Amino acid sequence: MTTPLTIIPLMFRAKRPSRMSDMQAVAIPFWIRKGYEGMTFFGHIITHSKEEAERFNCHHDTLKNHEMIHLYQARSTHDSWICFYWKYFVYWLRACRYRKHLRNAGYLLNPFEMEAYDHMHDMQYLADKDNGTTGWHRYASMSLEERLQYYFARKRSACDCISSSSSK
Repeated sequence: MTTPLTIIPLMFRAKRPSRMSDMQAVAIPFWIRKGYEGMTFFGHIITHSKEEAERFNCHHDTLKNHEMIHLYQARSTHDSWICFYWKYFVYWLRACRYRKHLRNAGYLLNPFEMEAYDHMHDMQYLADKDNGTTGWHRYASMSLEERLQYYFARKRSACDCISSSSSK
């Protein structure tokens, strides 16, 4: 039986991001919103159910890749989960003012999430030592208006790909 307090030991037993090569998934449904399948939390992936946790632990698919990108991003923020979450929170807070234009703007316009979403389908992204998963710096240097335009352009191009493949 998991309780909301099950998350506290995960924080205190967390290793530095550079000392981790993989993240284990654990089921703590209280902490994850509906519509999301996983959430990186101090070197663990929080999921809704034990079945989802097992899937993350057994298979390295695009969703696991997305969460692993966050591990590498934490390495690039002074190799600290605290620095990573502080920056994440600041970016989230700044982007929240665009929620009238985009639901979940704080999340979707966050540079960390933008990098993770852009590269989650590239299974070689983490192996490429040249990028170091610091692509979030490029998004962070954009204004919020530019990030919003980039988000809608990316979404529009994804819809175009889907509609062109279904019309064949």
